[in-house]
Amino acid sequence: MKRRHLLQAGSAAIALPQLALAQSYPTKPVRYIVPVSAGGGSDMIARVVTERWGKALGQNFTVDNQSGGGGVVACQITARAPADGYTLLQSYVATHGTTPATRRVSYDAIKDFTPIGMIGATPNVLAINANVPARNIQEFIDYVKRQPGKLSYGSAGQGSLTHLTMELFKQETGAFMLHIPYRGIAPAINDLLGGQTQAMFPGLAA
Repeated sequence: MKRRHLLQAGSAAIALPQLALAQSYPTKPVRYIVPVSAGGGSDMIARVVTERWGKALGQNFTVDNQSGGGGVVACQITARAPADGYTLLQSYVATHGTTPATRRVSYDAIKDFTPIGMIGATPNVLAINANVPARNIQEFIDYVKRQPGKLSYGSAGQGSLTHLTMELFKQETGAFMLHIPYRGIAPAINDLLGGQTQAMFPGLAA
C-alpha cells in the first residue's frame, strides 16, 4: 500500500488543503516528517507551511525532524507508517533522487509513496568562510588550487545535493577540497561560519 508524502520542489501548491477540506480531513493531529535537522532551509519551509495548514484546517501539524542518511531515516519511518494520511513526508531531491540512485535503500522511492504536491524550491549557492581571501568565484578557485587538499567543504551528508553539487564544481574547475559530511545542513553551516570548513553549496533558504 502506498504512503503519502509531500514533494518539496518546483512551484508552491495548495492541493493538500483543498483535498483535505473536501474530505473533512484531518480529524486528528498530523505528523509532518522533515528529512533534515532543525534550522535549515527545508525545515524553515516546513514550519511555515504547517503553521498555515494548521490554521486553515483547525488541526495541528507537528513537525518531526528525522535527519540522517540523506533522507533514508525519514523515508523508512514514513514508509512503515499507516497509509491513512496522518504521517506526511516533506521530500526533496535526496530522498527520492540522489540517495536511491547512489546507494541501496530499504524502501522503493516510487512505489512506497504517493506524491501530493510541490510546495517550494531553492537554488544552491556557493558560500565561503569570511576569512577566505576571495572576492569572486575565480579568486576562490585560484585560492583552492594553490592549496590542494588543505581546504575542506561541508555538506548535509554523503550523497546529498550539497555534496554532489560541490563534487561537480570540483570536477569542472579542478579545485580539490576535502569533503566533510554532516548530519544535516544546520551543523554544516555552523562549522562554515566558525572556520572549521571553508566552503559549501547550501540551498539559498538555509
